[in-house]
Amino acid sequence: MSKQEQSQQEFLQEAKATTRLTWDALAVQAGIEPRALKNYRMPDGSQNHRGMPKLARRALEQLLSEYEKRNRKKAA
Repeated sequence: MSKQEQSQQEFLQEAKATTRLTWDALAVQAGIEPRALKNYRMPDGSQNHRGMPKLARRALEQLLSEYEKRNRKKAA
């Protein structure tokens, strides 16, 4: 499944698994308020769910890219 086809929750779970950070640490490193990240990862039907702004998604994608680069260097 491509990143574009992933649900918001799947994308966030993958980001957490890739970085091995806590939810709060992931939020802080991406420059997102931890409470906002919690709302982004709520199920779609939850009254607290919020759609993730493109800016937040790009910040997380950038963070993931940095982690992937570091892991490639360690593997080399």
